[in-house]
Order: sequence, then structure tokens, then C-alpha cells
Amino acid sequence: MSGKALRMYDNDTVKWEHEGKLYCLHVQQDEDSPNPRRDWDDPITVMACWHRRYRLGDEIQDDKPEEFWQRLVRENVSEKEILAAAEAGKLTGIRIAKCRGRGKKGLVNIYETCQWRTPIGNSEPEEYLEYEEVARDSAVAYLMDDLTIGHCMTLMEPYAEWLPLWLYDHSGITMSCGTRSGQFADRWDSGQVGWIVTLKKTLMEECGVEYVLDEAGNRIKVEHKHEGRPSTWSYLTRPLTETTWRKRAVEIMEGEVEVYDQYLTGDVYGFTLYSADPVDEGETPDWSEEDSCRGFFGSDVMENGIADHVGSGLQEAVEAGKIEEGEAEAHTRTYYTF
Repeated sequence: MSGKALRMYDNDTVKWEHEGKLYCLHVQQDEDSPNPRRDWDDPITVMACWHRRYRLGDEIQDDKPEEFWQRLVRENVSEKEILAAAEAGKLTGIRIAKCRGRGKKGLVNIYETCQWRTPIGNSEPEEYLEYEEVARDSAVAYLMDDLTIGHCMTLMEPYAEWLPLWLYDHSGITMSCGTRSGQFADRWDSGQVGWIVTLKKTLMEECGVEYVLDEAGNRIKVEHKHEGRPSTWSYLTRPLTETTWRKRAVEIMEGEVEVYDQYLTGDVYGFTLYSADPVDEGETPDWSEEDSCRGFFGSDVMENGIADHVGSGLQEAVEAGKIEEGEAEAHTRTYYTF
């Protein structure tokens, strides 16, 4: 694609000439754009959100964040691993101890640490016996509903990568992920609404590759020549490994949140392409509609797919700086019937 950006918003136009014809591209905001989390094919990631006023992210079955994370653990982590983590002290605040005494072989006590929070301060952490003399091989069944989000994240770490989701709600809503900064750090109008999660097994099955970058950090384009037809292009990739899959997961999650934020903020556009024969200076071209389409996410027509769809020398004209940018004017005609 072009190295130059061409950002166009609602009612912007650009004109250029190509192979003896005049072209005019009119961009308009798509006010009925598809929801990328619910109207597109299943994404690689899971976007789990909870908000008292807005329906955000994916359709999930869990009413609370804790239930969501506990379900991830049930679906991805074996009971053997959960028990081993608890016995090794990796689940903070949970301790499993073997029962001592005759006839108690194979039984364990499960202890949990609790700290009470009050308006005047927090109590000292105190350990108490939660479950007494339960069979060791059934201890996980007792533990599952007591696992906190932190416990679940510890258990899911080998199997997934995730980022927190932040929502800024002020005269409209906008979303980001990862580090909380800028307007998303506002203590009054922003807060965390959930997480976006990528399962390793899903990533490896449905993607499995990462982009190869050049020294400048740009993707490397590969030309595919076809006899009798124009060349097509793709980017050079290589298989993901145990050390690279997390970085790729983060890239995908950041990209999917960016697209979803464009949907939330109305940064989605359509276009109408007009063409005309050249005219003498001072004359008005006789424009006729050639094509139209909508559902393009983001304002840069060189990246959002509009330039590829339009063709007609637009990319070359932008690269050469031979375009005329403007804004469409609305004209109203009144008809009378008698």
C-alpha cells in the first residue's frame, strides 16, 4: 500500500485524473455499520465486558468477571494442574494440608486467608479452615468456586494472553486496551470494563504465523505473479514459536480493539465514486456514479480498503501528490406538483 496517508471524513472529497478520465471520490460516515464483534465471523479473541448501561464486546454467558475466569480455567486447565498449583502455594491465600491421624490417608484440609475491609481500615489477614477432611482427588471441586480472578490468571498464564479493556464515557464512549493512560486514566469518566483474551491453542490453529519485519520495522511485501493476470501481493510471514506467540497475540488484540473502537466512535465510512470526461477550464464536468460501498473502518482511505476497492489510479495520484481535496456541498431541489 501507499506510504502516504489520506484521511477523509464525512462529506470529504478528492479528485484526480487517470487515463484520460476525471474521478471524484466522496466519502461519507457509515451510520449503519456492522458490529465487528457480533456481525463478523468469529474472531480469534474473546472480548468479555461488563457494564451497567452498555452491551459491549462479545456475547458471553457469564454474569460476573469471576465466573468468566473460572470458566476459562475449567475449559483449559486440568484438575491435576490446579491441585498441584494449590499445593505448591502458587494460589495466594489458599493452602492445602494433608490430614494427620489414623484412617485419614488421602484426606486434606483446605485453608483460606481472609482480610476484612471496613470504612475505618482493613483487618489483619487471618487464615481459617474452609473445608475439612475432604478427599485429595476431589479437592479441586471444592476450590473452583473460591478461585479469585488473580488465581485464575495464575492458572491460565501458560494457555492465554490477555489485556485489560478501558472505557472512557463522556459525550460518547471510546475504548482502549493495555496500559491505562491519557483520558482512559480519568478517575471519574473512565474505568476497566473487562478483558480481551487470546487462547494460545486458538491462535496457533487459526493464525499460526507472524509478520517478518525489515530493519525499519515495516512488513515485507511479497509479489505473486500470475500469467496473463495482474500480480497480487501479500506479506512475508513465519511460523509462531513458544517465544513469539504472545507478541503476536498482543498485536492481534490491539488491532481488534482498535477496530471495535472505530465502531464505537463512528469512525466507519462508505464512499461513492464518480467519473467524468475532461472539460475545458471553467466548465463543470458531467459526473456520473460508477461505484459505491460502505463498511470501511478508519479514516485513512489508503489503509482502510477504500483505495484498493476504488482503484482507478487513486493510489498513484496520492503518491504523486496529484489530487485535489475538498468538501461536498449539499444542494436542495424543490419540486411542485399541481
